[in-house]
Amino acid sequence: MATRAEVLAERIEQGAEEFIAAVESLSDEQWQTPCGSEQRSVGVLVHHVGTMYPIEADVVRMLAENGEAPGVDWPAVHGINADHATTNAAADKSVAIALVRNNVQAAVETVRGLSDAQLDRVAPNALAWNAPMTVQNFIENHPIAHPYSHLESIQIALNGA
Repeated sequence: MATRAEVLAERIEQGAEEFIAAVESLSDEQWQTPCGSEQRSVGVLVHHVGTMYPIEADVVRMLAENGEAPGVDWPAVHGINADHATTNAAADKSVAIALVRNNVQAAVETVRGLSDAQLDRVAPNALAWNAPMTVQNFIENHPIAHPYSHLESIQIALNGA
């Protein structure tokens, strides 16, 4: 029987695999499509997802070990996102997909190493109004949900909805 941490790690991998499958066959034109409210192109969003896995893994580790993640708040996230979009405005497709494929392992390995007690640890979450939330909740809302949230934006942009 799989542990909770293993189940969560598998869900992280599944999200990355589904994300890659949805974007790897896009044309160059589709890769450059702006994604509405995201204010970033498809390619930049794919690169962004890959870039964030190790950062999300670090936050998971901090929350699990220390019960806090100093400096992790919306202004910091917005700053990281803005800097990333500027620096990676011409994100190469093969590089971005490889980044997702490789960097997801940081989140997977971190989560696989957690105990049930660490998953159940409650910490204030500055990304959710400082509500006391479990580490598992952070995992579900970030390394698991993150590619799906951007995939929705990508699909809306590509389908003109």
